[in-house]
Amino acid sequence: MLEKIILLAPNRTCVLAFLGQNDFLPEEEQLQRNGYELFQMMVADLPTVHQERGNHLEAHFRPLLNAAMEMVMTLPDMPENTSGTYYAQAYIAVQNLIGAQKAAMSMYCRA
Repeated sequence: MLEKIILLAPNRTCVLAFLGQNDFLPEEEQLQRNGYELFQMMVADLPTVHQERGNHLEAHFRPLLNAAMEMVMTLPDMPENTSGTYYAQAYIAVQNLIGAQKAAMSMYCRA
């Protein structure tokens, strides 16, 4: 599902076209790093059993996935005169989500 969200989400070029080149938009790597770090802070006390650990991580990751998907799916319904803020928020949410997924996978694989 993450791959689908990435395909549907606006890319950096699209967002900058809406915002204008003078607006600051962090690089994808920084946004993903932020998502990675935030997810690690959100999730504590990981179970030692892999099945339980996976379920625990999924329970924390799923709301982020759903929120990003909702943001991306509402973009086509935005009026043409919509500011770039909605596009920037969706872009940032998706980049944070990519980082959160990397964190979840790393946390799952820890012994």
